[in-house]
Amino acid sequence: MSKIWGIRYDDRDYNIGDEITPSHKYDLGVDTGEELSGTSAIMVSDESDFLEYLDGELEADCGELDRYNEALNASYNGTHVYLVMIDSSWGWEYGEDEHEIVMRGPEVVRKIR
Repeated sequence: MSKIWGIRYDDRDYNIGDEITPSHKYDLGVDTGEELSGTSAIMVSDESDFLEYLDGELEADCGELDRYNEALNASYNGTHVYLVMIDSSWGWEYGEDEHEIVMRGPEVVRKIR
């Protein structure tokens, strides 16, 4: 089964294994109160073995680690940064921002900060 990996910036404190609730739509930085179809994240990989690449167990040569590091240096608000994942190649859609995806029911895999 395919996996989709993303970086999520959030002010809420989640634990590994928690599912993140859907995000809200923003208009010029203002929360409209409208709920998206899922959780907004920055797409970093669609490789099932991404954690093995991240942990150095497999050699990554297809750009995932570059996308991961770029996502960690993005200018998003949020006290916490999470690596999130869904077990599906169809449970997501592109968001409005560059590299943004909207994931349905993403699970926290790692707390980065």
